[in-house]
Amino acid sequence: MAIVSIILAIGIIVLLALLERWRVEAAADQFAADLRLAHTRATEQLTDWRVVFMPDGSPLGGCSSSDYCMVKLSGPYGSGDPAPTLDDSTDSVARELPDRTKIKDVTFDPDCSHGDPNAAIPPSYCGTQGGATRTLEFNSNGTVRTLRPGQSGTVVISSEDGSPVCPVVFNAPTSRIRIGEISYP
Repeated sequence: MAIVSIILAIGIIVLLALLERWRVEAAADQFAADLRLAHTRATEQLTDWRVVFMPDGSPLGGCSSSDYCMVKLSGPYGSGDPAPTLDDSTDSVARELPDRTKIKDVTFDPDCSHGDPNAAIPPSYCGTQGGATRTLEFNSNGTVRTLRPGQSGTVVISSEDGSPVCPVVFNAPTSRIRIGEISYP
């Protein structure tokens, strides 16, 4: 009886760990799919779409309690143009990650623009803005850029307790979105 109890206890612990891993994997898959959806909508509708992360709880019209939000801009724009307003005809899409998962960290390249004069932020601006809402913008020409700070980077999805973690890596020059390996920090 004691041996069966020990085996059962070990089995439950392993099952709970697997459930946590599957939950984080599902959250990373969902997040990456939404980034790809924003990219597809931008190129098909010939306007820019943004995915806004709110790690600091900054509200964005109807998305104040969500983990992240997808918004459509009223039109595409270049680096010299003033930023367009949000498209009033399309509601912001508030997105929630699966229960007990969260966006743990958002890191962008320290060289904010790789010297690209057409970046949404100039090459000279490469500081970290503490508490700033982080934004990825998918452009109608198929490229992706960040509004602050950086160009390419990683969004780390984790369970509530911080382990396991799964990075979602985006590359601005190629618009490639890749889900990394799960790790246990």
